[in-house]
Amino acid sequence: MKILFPYMARWRAVNWTRYHSLLNCLAAMGHSIYVLQPPPLRSAESNFREIDVEAREGITLIDVPVPDWIWKRRLPLEKLFKKGIYSLLSLRRAREIIRREGIDVMILYNIPQYPYLFLGGPKKVFDFADDYLSMLQHELGWFSNRFVLRVAEGILEGMISRSDRVFAVSNVLTKAMNGRAVVLPNGVAREKADYARTNPIMLDLPPPIIGFIGSFEYFIDFEIILGAAEVLSGASFLLVGTGREWENVRREALRRGLDNVHMPGGVTHRDVFRYIDRMDVCLNIFRKIPVADGACPIKLFEYLIMGKPVVTTRLKELEYIDDGFLFYGDDIGEVCRSVHQILHPTPEVSSKIRRGNERALHDYTWERIADRFLRHVS
Repeated sequence: MKILFPYMARWRAVNWTRYHSLLNCLAAMGHSIYVLQPPPLRSAESNFREIDVEAREGITLIDVPVPDWIWKRRLPLEKLFKKGIYSLLSLRRAREIIRREGIDVMILYNIPQYPYLFLGGPKKVFDFADDYLSMLQHELGWFSNRFVLRVAEGILEGMISRSDRVFAVSNVLTKAMNGRAVVLPNGVAREKADYARTNPIMLDLPPPIIGFIGSFEYFIDFEIILGAAEVLSGASFLLVGTGREWENVRREALRRGLDNVHMPGGVTHRDVFRYIDRMDVCLNIFRKIPVADGACPIKLFEYLIMGKPVVTTRLKELEYIDDGFLFYGDDIGEVCRSVHQILHPTPEVSSKIRRGNERALHDYTWERIADRFLRHVS
C-alpha cells in the first residue's frame, strides 16, 4: 500500500507523534509512506525543533516550499496562519505525488486540510487525534468568537462526512461524533523499551526520581507538578521535553528555589525510554480542560511498558483504559499521597504496577494498532 501523509510540522522534530509511530510501523511492514512537510521554522514549538535522526527506510520526506516573506515573518496568530498557508500551497505537490506514485490512501488529521478531500484518487482517511475545536479556541485567544468556531465546526463536520474512513484517538472523541469513528488509540513501541533496558542512561540525580515526559504546553498542569516538587523536596523531579511553556516552567522553578527540579530539554524518542527507565514514579498530570479529557496520552503507555507506576489526573478517557492499575492525583496533596504510597509499596501496589505493564504489552503496541488501521482501511 502507498500512503500519503500531508504533515503540518517537521518530521524530524523532537516531538514524536502518533503519526511517527504508526507510519514507521507501517513502513516496517513493507508499505510505502510519502510525507509532505513545511520548510524549517525557528519556533519554540516542539513540532519544529529538529534533531538529527534518520527517517526509516520506506518513508520519503518531501519539502513543500513556502515563500520566505510569509514563512519567516512574525505574524499575528502565527501558528494558525502559517499552517493554513502551507496546507493550501501543498495541494499542488500532493496532486503530483498522487498521480506519479499511484497513492492508495491519504491520511488527514486537522481542519486546515479540508481542501485535500477534493483531490481525486486515493481513499481519504481522517484521523481525529485531538479536540480540535477546543485547541482552536485556545490558539485564537482574544480572536476567538462564536462565528469563527461555528465555521470551524462546519469544516470539521465536512471532513468527517466526506472521508472514506474516520478514526478517533479516544472513546470520548468517538462518542462526541455519535459513533461515526473507529477508535484507534495511541500506543507504544516495544523495541524501544527493550533498547532502553539494555542501554541505560547515566543520571547523577539522588533517588527517588519522580519524572515527567512530554510537551511543555498549556494543557499540562505544571502548577501541580512544581507544587509537588516543593512538598517532596527530598525527591528529584526530572521533567523531560520541550515546548512553548518550557522557559516559563524553568523560570518558575528557579523563582521558587526548587533545586530538585531538573529539565534536560527535548531528547530523541529512543532516549525518552532511557529516561523513563531511571524514574521511580511517572507523572501524567493534565489541566482539567476539554482538550485533556479527549486525550489518549502516549506518555501513559510509554510509562506502563517500562513497568513504572503512574500518577495521573482523572481524565474521562482513563475511565475506558484503567482497570485498576493507575494511581490518581488531581491536586498537589493527592499527587504527594499517591507518590508516598508507591514509594512504600505493598503487594497491592506491586500488583497494580504489574497489571499496567501487562495491559500495555497486550493491548497498546503500535504493531497491534497498525494491524487495526490496515484492517479498517482495507
